[in-house]
Amino acid sequence: MLKKFLKNKQLQKASTKLGEVADIIPAPDVLKFFNVLTEAYKENQITSFELAKLEAQKEVALLEIKNKYDLYHKVFGAIFDERKMAIQKSFDIIDQGLASGDKELISMGMQGLSKIVSSSPFANFQQLSNMLENKTIIEI
Repeated sequence: MLKKFLKNKQLQKASTKLGEVADIIPAPDVLKFFNVLTEAYKENQITSFELAKLEAQKEVALLEIKNKYDLYHKVFGAIFDERKMAIQKSFDIIDQGLASGDKELISMGMQGLSKIVSSSPFANFQQLSNMLENKTIIEI
């Protein structure tokens, strides 16, 4: 224990200061001073450990947030890509109907487009959010 004490630079400095203080402070108070110094050192060590622990927790939380962001970005990207393709398909059908003069084909394209545009991609948002939070596997 004494060897460990003597190897610690902070404690060596404290010991040196203690020797200097011993010339000024009465002997009984030197022990009190040393005890206060030791307690301050212990508190510093505990505080340093707690700060390191909080920093690690912060890093974990930030990583979780980033991973959730990436997941939501991919899921919503896929949802809107699918809607974009469906809208484009409806316009393709309308264009074919216009080119051939087929009113029924134009009507089919318009109905498909209307259905896509009028439906909200967020209609089942709560269900999607629950699936994402529960780590349910979602095929995109």
